Amino acid sequence: MEKVGALVVDLEGNTHEITEKLNEVLEGIYEEGNEIVDVKVTYAKEHGIDGFVIVYTIIYKGREVPEE
Repeated sequence: MEKVGALVVDLEGNTHEITEKLNEVLEGIYEEGNEIVDVKVTYAKEHGIDGFVIVYTIIYKGREVPEE
C-alpha cells in the first residue's frame, strides 16, 4: 500500500550549505523507495552575516522514511 507522508527539515548555514544538506535529505528519501511530491519553504530567517535558518516541508509518497 502506498503511503503519503511529510517530513519537516530545519537547516542552518549559508545558501550553499543549505542546498547541499537539502539535497542529502531528498536523496535519502529517494533511496528509501519514495517519490518526492512537493518541497516547500515554510520558514526562512536571516541568521548572522551570511547565514540563514530555513525550514522545509517535504511531501513524499511511497514507503515510510525511517526515523534516525
